[in-house]
Amino acid sequence: MKLLLLMSVAVVCVALSFVWREPWIGGVGLLVAFAAMFTDRDDVRVHEKSSYETEKSVRNMRSKHR
Repeated sequence: MKLLLLMSVAVVCVALSFVWREPWIGGVGLLVAFAAMFTDRDDVRVHEKSSYETEKSVRNMRSKHR
């Protein structure tokens, strides 16, 4: 959700830079977009520490064979 919000702000900033002909607003939008890209996290918990497979990969494998 945070990624969607930050990317929306970035798109609005870049669009405003074309409307108002102020290039620094577009630069701010690009900085917000980079911040959104690098702060987006999709944490996956590993159930067993010695396991190589994550819970998500196990769920995907089980759903394919049903």
